[in-house]
Amino acid sequence: MSEHSCPVSGSVGGRCPVGHAGSTRSNSRMGPRGCAFSGYGQPGDIHAAFDIPRGVDAEEWLRMRERKSINQLLYNNIPSVQEIDAAKTQAEIDAFNAHEQDLLAVALGAPARQVMLRAEEIGPKTGWIDGYLSAEHGFCPPDYEEAAGALSRTPGRIWADLCERMPGCVARGRVQESVAALPLVEGTKEVIPDQALWAAVVALGMLCSIYRFESKNDGSEGIASARSKKKKPNVPMGDDLGEELVGIPRCIALPYYQISRRMGRTLPHLTFPDQSSYNIKIRDPTSNYPYLARFDNIDLRWSVFGEKAEIAFLKGCADTSASFQHGPDAIAACQEHVMNKNVEGLLREMIRLKEILERMPNAFHSINVNPNSGENYVPVHQWVRWGKFSAPLSKRCPASSGLQFPPFLVMDAFLGRKKYTSFLGLEGVHLRAWLPSNLRAFIAAIEYHYRIPEFVQQSGDPRLMGVLDGIIEAYTGERGFMGTHRYKVFGILEIAAKIGRTETNGLSGAADASRPWEETHKQFSDAMKERLEPYRGNLPVEPHQMRGSFEECRYVTRVLNRSNVDSDPTRSIALVTLDIQDTGITFMPGDRLAVMPLNSWEECAKVAAALGLETRIDDPIEVTGTWARFEQHLTSVRRATTPRKLTVADILRRGHLAPITKELALKIHGLLAASSNTVLQVLATDEWPVRGSLGDLLQDALMDTPAHIWDKAFNLENLSWLAELIPVEVPRTYSIASYTDELLPSTVDLAISRAEYKLCATFSKQDDVLRAGVASGFFNPHPPSDDMVSDDEILVGVSRPLAFQLPLDRMAPCAFFAGGSGIAPFRSFWQYRLTTDGLSGGKNYLYLGVQSREKFCFEEELREYVNADFMEVHVAFSRDSRGLAYDSHSRDLVEKHIPPRYIDTLIVEQGATISDLVMSKRQGGMGGYLYVCGSVAVFDSVMNGIRKAIYTHCTATMENVDLIVNKAFAERRFMLDVFMTPKPLPCNLPTIPLSQLAQHTGHRPGSRMWIGVHGSVYDVTDFCPMHPGGTQIVKSNAGVDCSKSFDNLAHTNNPEVASLLTKYFIGHLTPKPDYQGGEEEISSLYDLWAGYLRTTVETLVAHQIEMHEIQGASIKESSSYDPLGITNIWLRENLPNTIAIRTFYGYQSRLLQSGFPALFGPKLQELVLKLSFSIANAGGAGATIQLPDVLGAVARANTSSDAVTCMNEVALVGQFICGSEGALRFQERGVFAYAAKSVELDIELLEDLRQEIGTGMDAFDSLASSYGSPDKMQDPDFEANRLTALSTFLLQILERVARRLGIFYAQLAQCSVYRPELERNPARTRWALVRRCIRDGSLFVMAHKAATDVLTSGQQSSYYISRANPNQNVDFDNVMSQLRATLGSAQIDTHIHVPQQPVTLNAVHQARGRSSGDTSAVATRENAGALRAMNNFVEKNSKAIRRLSKMPPTPLSFEDLQRSVLGMAHTGLHTPPAETHDTVAVGLGIKGHDMAGHTRLPTPPSSRGSSRSPSRVRSSTGMSASAEMLLSKVNQSRARGHSLHSRHNSSINHHHAPQPQHQAPYYPVIGGLPTPPMSVSGASQPKNNVHAAMNSMMGHLNTRRPRSEAPMGGNLNLPVGRVRSTSRSSAGSVAGYNHGHNRGRDSHGHVSMQSTNSLRAFKLRELVDAGERFAPAA
Repeated sequence: MSEHSCPVSGSVGGRCPVGHAGSTRSNSRMGPRGCAFSGYGQPGDIHAAFDIPRGVDAEEWLRMRERKSINQLLYNNIPSVQEIDAAKTQAEIDAFNAHEQDLLAVALGAPARQVMLRAEEIGPKTGWIDGYLSAEHGFCPPDYEEAAGALSRTPGRIWADLCERMPGCVARGRVQESVAALPLVEGTKEVIPDQALWAAVVALGMLCSIYRFESKNDGSEGIASARSKKKKPNVPMGDDLGEELVGIPRCIALPYYQISRRMGRTLPHLTFPDQSSYNIKIRDPTSNYPYLARFDNIDLRWSVFGEKAEIAFLKGCADTSASFQHGPDAIAACQEHVMNKNVEGLLREMIRLKEILERMPNAFHSINVNPNSGENYVPVHQWVRWGKFSAPLSKRCPASSGLQFPPFLVMDAFLGRKKYTSFLGLEGVHLRAWLPSNLRAFIAAIEYHYRIPEFVQQSGDPRLMGVLDGIIEAYTGERGFMGTHRYKVFGILEIAAKIGRTETNGLSGAADASRPWEETHKQFSDAMKERLEPYRGNLPVEPHQMRGSFEECRYVTRVLNRSNVDSDPTRSIALVTLDIQDTGITFMPGDRLAVMPLNSWEECAKVAAALGLETRIDDPIEVTGTWARFEQHLTSVRRATTPRKLTVADILRRGHLAPITKELALKIHGLLAASSNTVLQVLATDEWPVRGSLGDLLQDALMDTPAHIWDKAFNLENLSWLAELIPVEVPRTYSIASYTDELLPSTVDLAISRAEYKLCATFSKQDDVLRAGVASGFFNPHPPSDDMVSDDEILVGVSRPLAFQLPLDRMAPCAFFAGGSGIAPFRSFWQYRLTTDGLSGGKNYLYLGVQSREKFCFEEELREYVNADFMEVHVAFSRDSRGLAYDSHSRDLVEKHIPPRYIDTLIVEQGATISDLVMSKRQGGMGGYLYVCGSVAVFDSVMNGIRKAIYTHCTATMENVDLIVNKAFAERRFMLDVFMTPKPLPCNLPTIPLSQLAQHTGHRPGSRMWIGVHGSVYDVTDFCPMHPGGTQIVKSNAGVDCSKSFDNLAHTNNPEVASLLTKYFIGHLTPKPDYQGGEEEISSLYDLWAGYLRTTVETLVAHQIEMHEIQGASIKESSSYDPLGITNIWLRENLPNTIAIRTFYGYQSRLLQSGFPALFGPKLQELVLKLSFSIANAGGAGATIQLPDVLGAVARANTSSDAVTCMNEVALVGQFICGSEGALRFQERGVFAYAAKSVELDIELLEDLRQEIGTGMDAFDSLASSYGSPDKMQDPDFEANRLTALSTFLLQILERVARRLGIFYAQLAQCSVYRPELERNPARTRWALVRRCIRDGSLFVMAHKAATDVLTSGQQSSYYISRANPNQNVDFDNVMSQLRATLGSAQIDTHIHVPQQPVTLNAVHQARGRSSGDTSAVATRENAGALRAMNNFVEKNSKAIRRLSKMPPTPLSFEDLQRSVLGMAHTGLHTPPAETHDTVAVGLGIKGHDMAGHTRLPTPPSSRGSSRSPSRVRSSTGMSASAEMLLSKVNQSRARGHSLHSRHNSSINHHHAPQPQHQAPYYPVIGGLPTPPMSVSGASQPKNNVHAAMNSMMGHLNTRRPRSEAPMGGNLNLPVGRVRSTSRSSAGSVAGYNHGHNRGRDSHGHVSMQSTNSLRAFKLRELVDAGERFAPAA
């Protein structure tokens, strides 16, 4: 804002030569463009300011320069290819672009309006070569058809024509041939005019990128046959034009190179805006409210794949950028007002900018991963394919990034971001150098000159500062643009990363323990904190941890008035008016107000009296942690220059006193050394939280706690313990119940219902004592208590729910469903619609459910709207027969006797209208918007009524009802505002183990979906269709504990989410056993096994997400080209679509080539290492320990002939992807059938692995629950024996897991893509096979046996799955040899396999273009961590390993180790068959002996029902009796578990193998309506004087004596009355506190059961008939 920053005044000593006060004539000569020197001759060194040559007329020189574009002036001498190649660093390459100061000078300097006006003048003449910039359209094109139309009139139309044909070329696999067939059309100005440049750069960029994509992903990047060599087009290439265009035909490389240079792009590159913002068509150019390029008003001009993901995602990105259309004009206007010091004008434009920013997050919702969301649906598995396509052409050119969209960097400059040190900050600086010239000049103008935040701070105007705070929150806040963007990215990347695609993981530098999407989330958080730092300081917490906390309340207000909204004498609902004058607060309909409630003086007095603080209420307290942040927060929001210390009164009034949480009760219990019976009674409760307050607890505890313990616990010499005892209260959120069209509202209304509950019996002494909630009791006390209006300081903040806003279409009908005070937000809705559209807007319907006529809110106001035909109102009274009926003829509410009814009955009565509102326009309905506001009970009632209404009027089945309702949710026409109704959760139900949770992933039709969150389990099956983020985001977390993702998404602090979760709560998660000292190894094994189970479940869920289209698609339904994207993955235009082949090939290649890296790689080896070591170590150095050959079984499976057959078949599938050599048209049905069968076998394998590993998980719980301290007393080696038994059991399970892999290969090997009987022309299919065999040379070996086939490199048969040939056991040395080989190879290949942190975003996006056959980044990170863990374990236990090993004591060299490993690999794969006696079956829990006399230990029950005997752990010395007993107990508990419940399977029969029917397990489910809220607040009158308020409460309270009055010694004469008594903790109290689980059937019908699951039987019947080999699949 200083004059020194002006290009003219800076050259003459920092004084404006025209606008300075010392000038007389120049003061009146302000230029028309906002700046004094603009367009006028001024004194000063103009030549120096603009680098004008001396002796040249400056005015004429400037006038001539204005006629040229910036690119023509600054980019006429772009460095050559050789000069660019000589650059070594990214900074050197970035420096080839023009400097921002030069850009600003060419644009005639500040302010930003000058840059904009020059762009508007030069842009149309030069084809907007400098980038689009105008006041009306911002950074969007004024005419989206101009460039494309100009290109169509030039020879370059061949590029546009090919782009239109590209989805078909991709589907046919003919991309390279089509591109190579193009003639060479150069991109010079004589051929391609400036007006066509934008369309040309987009078309050529997409052609070059898809050609590079096809070259890298041509069906040989995964599993490939050595015979199949892809033929490259024999055409000239653009290798001499730079590394970006190497390997790309010159017919598109040369024009792309030329046009890029004309556009000022030093290196050819395809940007994100190129593919989206500059690649769209407008449906209706006149539909420009609130901006033109909305999602529903645009179509993608050119798509590459023609898939839904690509089209919806790019349209959504264009919508996001276009939502900032009017932002540049508002920013330029703000800068002009700063120059003129016009505060009122600046205030108006800042509010306008704030409204633009608040609207922008809605654009993110146009991208939806919900399959029911229609054209907004973005299938993530398709989205990752586009991510690979969008990889940069080289590592040095800019990558496609969201940071290239204008809103990010423009708003960073506007708000004065100071730091760019985070990963995304550095990339933002790098990408800024490659933006269009006009955009760079505009950013520089607002960043370097006339800074708005500085002017606002210097003005001291509270309105400006308040609005600026609102702009900051709207842009970079948790609920603003950046926060919404971060959560949207988190959800999509989590799904993408879990489906195992390396190109979707970002590879952004996380350690092996972190998930890629979590690392990306962290990087977004770092960037957000950098943006907030100038205003919030250095934040010690992550942004998502601030959500739902006091940090969101940044304004200070007071209560103005409380008034009635109905005729209820108790005023259960009050209209509370708050004073927001001069705060800068603005709000829109649907917004919510977060308020920090204050505890009543009565509750504060209870605590103060019990703790002896009544005379120290004003004493300051030294605080740390959260209270210290709150202290700084108060200083900031009060605009104070010096901080004020928090006092005792502040802690009591602003701290959490009610209800009593478990954490608070445990703190008191610990401070009082378990001496209070009252505290013990509270801890023995059967539900949390307890309905009472801290004051109640302390008052009663004071009476039964010895004085010396009390005085020691609450030391009055140092009060720091007070802040540690009482946490900061959390804000409550209320919907705003008013709307005004004022620029800055002076008041805001809230409709607050007083929540009341009964005090718990511990404190009420069997009396019925009613209490009011903390916040509702403060804002809406009982009517006699509010005679004197409080002047208390209240902190508030405005938040905008993204899923509860009025539609943009003002003519859309809206239906409002409310219960009680849920009518509050709808009052703002109808006031807004009436103010903006009057009676000509869309139709409004209100369906209200209240208890009685007296509680009918806003009756007079609603009658006026009904009389004016503005709204239909329908009311249901649940406890009153004096009803009101809407009369459409008289347009009034008519008195009528109606029996009491609930809102669902009312909805069914009005079902015809409501059904039409719910149904979309494509379904023949009205496509209305429906809003539900109320408690969870109201939500249930409304949804039940709507379903019944649709069933009655529209459909014949409930399945169709669900389709209609789910579509309304997916289209975001069904919006919820379910407010918090506290519901204590029972804590005495049987817990749910991890194994049971893992079984409920919902991937089979009809199955349930469970998630675990913070120790609780929820059945979210019915909630999935309503989830705002889409069903797949919930599904990606199914069957596991997703607490971390829950926290990262800020759901933990969201009262609406907490309220909904109580509805779906089914039980608590079984906690990890409390392992004591000496059990560290078992505890470590528990964590490792639980992680292995989680990996298995996530792999299973990811498979279903990625492959569900292949499983559910049909080849009978064609999918013609649709602007919304293809709907059938198999066919397009009745021809086979190679996209389906590409999808299957990439997935199956990764599965087979990497050998299930997450399941059978280093994680499995780490388990085998630790379990084998535990068993070998227990046997001692002299024992002969025989262990299952788990790793050998995996190795034999991966090298078997079946595995080779499977890989050859997948390699054959890869040949069908590109080109006509594969002749897909001859084998399309065979390929489709093979893919479907393979996918089904994949999912069956993963289900079996989940079941096996879940069985092992139950073993930990069984051992922990079966044996306690008495067992330890009887057996001094009990812990060691328990570890041995557990390790034996788990190792045998891992052996079965390894065998599953061999069975999988054997089954898959029976499938083939060659199925002539399925094809339409079998003869041509057979002839195509002969031709292919002749071409690749395999025809002459077709008759040979598999053992001599040149393709076969493994075993001849899968003998290891035979009855007669079980795996032979191996000793500990063999296991260690295999593991050392793995560790040795890992050390050699670390630089290849372990992901390293990318330095730039270019490297990240380059990683996206890697081969899909590689191991996924998630698996690579986990495997790298497992390798490091194994290496550390071996180093830590090296002495014990050498002691147990038979290998020479001298360490082998690496060469010797490698030779020994290679020798073992050649000899150890073919294990000779075992003796016949080794196959004898052993009963569960029964010990036996083999022929050699070795002790044979029991094995886990076979989950397949096979009679084949698994390998056993054998020891020449035998296990101890205790260990054998433990293992037998574990097996017996597993066997008993089979009779309790079995795995829940879908009853759907698959075409290849019928699924056995199983009885679903009976799980505990908690039902019932929520109980009343339990927060506590007194009902006393508010007091302004702190001491007067406290003293008035002291007379009747239990008061702590001064220390001098406290009696000493043990013999006390205690007076009768309010004096504490000595506590005697009874055994009964302690027993009540340490309550156990109820193992029987409770009063609710819940069945207690062990956490066990049965295993599905093997489908090995073919072995009986076929012997060694599987029978061919039918």
